[in-house]
Amino acid sequence: MVERKKKYDVITNYLRNNGGTQVTLTFTQINELLFPASGLPRTARTSTDWWANDYLYPEKGAYAWLNANYEVIHVDLQKEYVVFRPLLKATWLEK
Repeated sequence: MVERKKKYDVITNYLRNNGGTQVTLTFTQINELLFPASGLPRTARTSTDWWANDYLYPEKGAYAWLNANYEVIHVDLQKEYVVFRPLLKATWLEK
């Protein structure tokens, strides 16, 4: 069975291979490095909702960083950058 490629798999792969405790990317870097053909959607540049850590809206990019075990911790729409960090293991799950 062939796994279907998703639009934002390139973000998943980038974050998985980064190995950093925090990853900051400008919107320009994301466009040039990750999406040279299409670029980020307009809503990613105009709404912090697009960057929400939420699987409910697959048309947004959340599954890309969540599948890499990262979360968005800061988005600056004015300066056009986003900060990711590895997901922290919830302590309540261990109880």
